[in-house]
This record gives sequence, structure tokens and C-alpha cells, in this order.
Amino acid sequence: MNIRPISVAVMLLISTPAFAQSAAQLKQENQRLKAELQALQSQCPPSTPAGMNWQGEALQARLDSVRMGWPKAGTVEVTVTATIRNTSPSPMLVNYLSKSMTVVDDNGYRYGTKQYSPETDSVKGIPIYGQYGNRSVDTTAIISAGGTRTITFVVGRRMDSGQTPGSRFDINATFVQFEDLGQGRIRKVRDFPVAFTNATASTRGASSAIGRQASGIVDQASDAIISRLIK
Repeated sequence: MNIRPISVAVMLLISTPAFAQSAAQLKQENQRLKAELQALQSQCPPSTPAGMNWQGEALQARLDSVRMGWPKAGTVEVTVTATIRNTSPSPMLVNYLSKSMTVVDDNGYRYGTKQYSPETDSVKGIPIYGQYGNRSVDTTAIISAGGTRTITFVVGRRMDSGQTPGSRFDINATFVQFEDLGQGRIRKVRDFPVAFTNATASTRGASSAIGRQASGIVDQASDAIISRLIK
């Protein structure tokens, strides 16, 4: 009895339904996982509030991010990052006015830097003018024409039982422009009362949790593809 070898074409015809089924299943699984990932991404709070800009004469400010955190029980911290830009044609000497940074949330709670000592622990990226009543000016804080300086503020407050922090904030900070006249003489030029209103905060904990879920979906997708291929 002669057994004729099965041709390659016949083998392909036999296996085609299985491959077609696997392809259809992969496509369906991919669509499901994509929908889940998009749903998670839509839950991620924005780290950069849209449209948060302030424009003054010769100085522009942009709100980069507002983030909330709970460093210890009963204490809420709000970290504000902003970038100021010198829009004048000349270099500018700018300091931050001590204790001028205030944050008020949409529940009426006020956050400030007063609980931090020294104030340099809560203000990073720019010299502080007027700290402890000291009226000396840091003349090295020069922003070139068109140049920028990014500043981070950390403000906070204690929350009593039953108090809930808001999620939107009004933010105010004052920067002072000086002119170095030489021989130790300094002249104040003007104040820049920078203000941002109704800024949305992102929550570190929520972002991390969503990130972990998204990572899990990616791993799940990889496992699903591998399992289809080895069947």
C-alpha cells in the first residue's frame, strides 16, 4: 500500500481555519484591551492645567503643574511649579517676595508656606526677598532677555476631622524687580503680582494607581498574544 505524501498546499488548507480563528480572536482581544486602556487614560488627572498663564508688563508666568500630597496624617501639601519669563529686551533682576505665596482651594481652605522653617525649604529656584524681615536683595538672580526661571513652591495646612481639601485652586505669588545701581545701591523697580485662578490639581496616589492598572493591562495583552501563538 502506497501512502502519498500530503502536499504543502493541502496542509495550508487544513490549518487555515485555525489561523483565521486565532487572528479574529487576537483582533477582538486587542480591541477590548485598547478600550480598557483608553478608559484608564481618561481617568488620569492632568499634571499641567490648560491655559494657566499670566501676563504682566515685562514678565510672563506659566503654571506648569499643581500636585496634592499627604506627607503625614492630618496634613495636606500642595506643590506648585511655575515658570516665569523675562519678556523685556533687557536682563532683569527678580526676587520672590517672602510669604507672598498663597493658595486657596474651592472649599475655602488656605494653604501657605508659614509652617515651613526656614522658608527656603518651601521655595526653590529663586532667591527670597524679605525673609525674617531681611531687606537684602540677591543681585545674582538675573533673568536674561527672553530667558526663563522655573520655581517650585510647597504650601500646606493641617486638616481637622471632617475637613476635605478641594481640587481646584486660586494661586498668588509676588515677584519683585530690582535694579542694581552699583556700589551697594539697589532700587526697587516694581512688583509682579502673579495670579492663577481655578487651577486643577492632580493627585499623586491616584496617578500611581492608574499607572499600575495600565501597566497590568499591557502585561495582560502580551500574555494574551503569546497564548494565542502557542495554541
